[in-house]
Amino acid sequence: MSGADRFDDATYPAYSMGTAADLIGVEPAFLRTLGQEGLLTPHRSTGGHRRYSRDDLSLATRARAIVDEGHTVAAACRIVLLEHQLAQTRAELAELRRQNPYRRRGHADRHSTHGSAALDPPAHPASTAACSPLR
Repeated sequence: MSGADRFDDATYPAYSMGTAADLIGVEPAFLRTLGQEGLLTPHRSTGGHRRYSRDDLSLATRARAIVDEGHTVAAACRIVLLEHQLAQTRAELAELRRQNPYRRRGHADRHSTHGSAALDPPAHPASTAACSPLR
């Protein structure tokens, strides 16, 4: 991987723990805790030092925001993991729908008594509004 490719790769572990913590405004201990909770799995340098990617920093920033709302770190990690899994599942579903030749406009309506709208999940109010902290 060339230097230019690494610059564009959000998964490349470009940041040391200190730099990563400074960039997102946390103490290094917070990043270590996110690792202990299973949210982050930092890469290790040849010397054994933790290295973080831009994707890692995005997850850590989201976890920090949830902690700032009053949740525990463990709860914040679980919430971020579930949000991440939901986003991946939605992307996979969108791709499957795009690939499905029977999903063409009007075609599904002819073969279903419910129409194509029945295949779409209902919008969830939490997906568009901020959730209140669980206490």
